[in-house]
Amino acid sequence: MAKEGSRRVDPGPTIGSLTTIKIKTQDAPLQLSGVLQSTNHSSRRLGIICHGVLGHKNYLFQPMLANMLAPYMDTFRFDFRGNADSEGQMGYSNWDDDYNDIDSVVKYFEQQGYHIYALIGHSRGAISSLNYAAVSNHVPLIPYIISISTRFDMTDVRRRHGQQILTLLEEQGHFDWEARAAGKDVSIRVTKKNFDDFIQFNTAAVANIPSMTNILLCHGSEDAVVPVKDIATLHGLLSHARTSLRIITNADHNYRRHTQELSETIARYFSAEGRKEEWLRRVRPSWKTWVNAVGGVLNFRTVGDIWIPSTTDHTLNYMRPGLIYRCADISGPTPEGIAVLEALNITDVYDLRSTPEAERRPTFQTDKIKRHHIPVFSEEDYSPDKIAIRFGMYMGGTDGFSEAYMTMLPNVRRFFPPILEHIVNKRTPFVVHCTGGKDRTGVVCAMLQMICGVDEELIAWEYELTHLCQAIKEDDVKHVRAALGEGATEDRVRGLLSAKAEYMFRFLERFHAKYGTIHDFLMSELNMTMEQIHAVRDALVVKIPVPRAAL
Repeated sequence: MAKEGSRRVDPGPTIGSLTTIKIKTQDAPLQLSGVLQSTNHSSRRLGIICHGVLGHKNYLFQPMLANMLAPYMDTFRFDFRGNADSEGQMGYSNWDDDYNDIDSVVKYFEQQGYHIYALIGHSRGAISSLNYAAVSNHVPLIPYIISISTRFDMTDVRRRHGQQILTLLEEQGHFDWEARAAGKDVSIRVTKKNFDDFIQFNTAAVANIPSMTNILLCHGSEDAVVPVKDIATLHGLLSHARTSLRIITNADHNYRRHTQELSETIARYFSAEGRKEEWLRRVRPSWKTWVNAVGGVLNFRTVGDIWIPSTTDHTLNYMRPGLIYRCADISGPTPEGIAVLEALNITDVYDLRSTPEAERRPTFQTDKIKRHHIPVFSEEDYSPDKIAIRFGMYMGGTDGFSEAYMTMLPNVRRFFPPILEHIVNKRTPFVVHCTGGKDRTGVVCAMLQMICGVDEELIAWEYELTHLCQAIKEDDVKHVRAALGEGATEDRVRGLLSAKAEYMFRFLERFHAKYGTIHDFLMSELNMTMEQIHAVRDALVVKIPVPRAAL
């Protein structure tokens, strides 16, 4: 067992406000003491920080971690019953007490209007946090679990206690555990039953954690309390795509010389950059498969395979993959590429390009695959002067791209209804494309994702996959340079043919500022009813009840 004690590390100036809160437990007449660190996030996201054995709400890295998490969520760090300022009796194998304490804290803050965003536990607190995620069937799903220095092989505590303690257990049926916690001496009588209950705790239950839960496992490479092999075993058991592992080099069990490194590692995981890195790590393998799947076609991928947590109706929504596909122009697929398109059961191709573009590189069609021409811009919009104006917008960086995207929306009646009708009435896989599969295709796909309720971060990141694909044809570079005339260097042209998440973020911001929600837009611009909008969403999304233990 780790003797974590009361050692504290200076967390630096407090970010936000600190409020001491007492919470009644639901299974006993006790009060738990904790500290809410709040910056009044509009998201009302809360991270709950759970200490380890002999720890408390202010020990070691917890205040520093709460400070570093302040930009992303409010946090509540509390004392388990019998520890520090909380009432009750500290125990040795009281796993049910840990569960009830976490549950009491969760329910209290949900009643205050918070969304429980993360459970963050160290050592025993990590075991209890993982266990809560595995067996509570909490609704809605808790998105993040951060497990720090967690034990998996519970029998290893025999090594930690030593032969003398094991002999006492066998000869007298108990031993007295003397320790110091929160500046106080404590003595806990541990019976053989307590000891057996501890080592028999079912850590393998973590396999029941819903696969949509994001899990970060942190461990010190020099942890003498919990061997590194434990985290390797746990990582193998939690091998789904949303589990990540960080080993803090040279850190011990309590991160005494690595408090800041641990806190920064966890804070980065929750930052926009960290979330994007995790998303890319998950999608890149399948994206690389898709992007080269159809011979002769660039930037090909499915739009979907996205989970959409709901906080209103206790469901997880799943945007179906294999229904919407997007790509650059589809004028010259190879025979093998056509075979792939037909194997994907694609029945229709929606071409967003102008007539001049389509004449320059005609879209193919077969007996099985029908082409529909639904240009975003009219033929007049593709006059040399109009092209120069629009491409000039793209040269304006983030604001220029978003302005160019906004110019598409007045034409929405021309290009969007046929796609919506296909989704609701035909319900077969289809392709939507323009020239590069980036701008017009990106706006159409963004609107479809908005209808489904996809998080706008994911919309922007999915858009940016085109940049990774580098789907730029050399004759497109020449064509744009000719349209722009003098001053259009090759580097500048390649820049305007790129895709960055910030372009989509800015477009979405301007979209909402002008039109409101996607529902407002569809009702005002296409005269759609909410019933019709829901019909589109229901065709694209599968609703899965939570809890998802059977999935």
